[in-house]
Amino acid sequence: MSLSIEKKMELIKTLDFLAEQDVSTVHFLLGIVDEVNVAKGETIFSKGDLGGAVFIIVKGCVQIHDEGHIFIELQEGKSFGEYALTKSETRSASASAKSDSILLRCTENHIKQLEEEFDIRVIDSILLPLQNIRERMILKDLLEEELTQQKLTIEKQRKELESLNATKDKFFSIIAHDLKNPFASLIGASDLLVDNADELSQEQVKTFSGIINQSARQAFRLLENLLTWSRMQTGVIAWKPKEIDLWDLVNEVVILHTGSAENKEINIEAVIDEDLRILADPNMINTVVRNLVSNAIKFTPRGGSITVSSHVTHNQVEIWVTDTGVGIDSAGKKKLFRIDEQLMKSGTENETGTGLGLILCKEFIEMHNGKIWVESEPGKGSSFKFSLPVSLSSL
Repeated sequence: MSLSIEKKMELIKTLDFLAEQDVSTVHFLLGIVDEVNVAKGETIFSKGDLGGAVFIIVKGCVQIHDEGHIFIELQEGKSFGEYALTKSETRSASASAKSDSILLRCTENHIKQLEEEFDIRVIDSILLPLQNIRERMILKDLLEEELTQQKLTIEKQRKELESLNATKDKFFSIIAHDLKNPFASLIGASDLLVDNADELSQEQVKTFSGIINQSARQAFRLLENLLTWSRMQTGVIAWKPKEIDLWDLVNEVVILHTGSAENKEINIEAVIDEDLRILADPNMINTVVRNLVSNAIKFTPRGGSITVSSHVTHNQVEIWVTDTGVGIDSAGKKKLFRIDEQLMKSGTENETGTGLGLILCKEFIEMHNGKIWVESEPGKGSSFKFSLPVSLSSL
């Protein structure tokens, strides 16, 4: 396709850096620019290439893009590549023909010929300032991006600090209040035994001994969770997964809690698939099941029941600890598993707790890339569930 001088004049006048040039300079430049035919899909230039040329679209459509992301599509009469007209600038994006296209290609050498012919300084007076403007724009974008990253970093640090403060507050709350209560009962009951041993009946001795035993167990469970939690905060606990027999693990926990359940006349059973094996850290999963069973006993009234069951779905196994207890409302469920919230609720026989056990459960399960959640309604019991990957030998 051969273009007329008038058509070339009309197109090349679209270049901003020729706005102040007279007709003779534009006419001279028209006589030396290249006419380029580009087939559909052909690359005009790639990101990172040296510049040295500006293009004007005579016919067709050009896409400016970066690794498949299209920034803009340019039609007839539009120009592109001005910022890379001198060799000091590389291409910041790629250009390809969306359809068969015809382009005018004006190079740095063409501009230099124009300067020599008419004794003008197009590059120094117009093009270099244009590049400086672009550099400032790029610097501005980089500064804004850096400020955005700094804001995100500050926000992340703020949330981490809030979490640390919540952790500290939780720790002092446990030390100052929750750990004190079982020892108060322990000391009170033992004082009564020491001071009135000769006067107490066998039934009274048995009652006070039961209080001492229950308080000691409560304090031990709290200390156990507290020590485990503190080790997690300092990164001392290492995740050591191995293939474990889930039936053995759950039944061991249930047997250990049978005495506590029987004291409240609660029926507790394990319904676990035999020979079901999971890939997990045995100590962590034991702690999770133990805490969930202990909580179920605490919030289940006399005559109730607790079932620990397994449910295999795809490559996951779900462990359910289901009780017929008091249940939890929507507001209460939102406070579970969170260090910055505390659900102040006593057990069915005024058993106390800190919520620390559930926080441990959440952290341990998430270390296994699993999930933990609760399904519950007030007065209809609760079902605490968590998921873990199933060992290949069980499939």
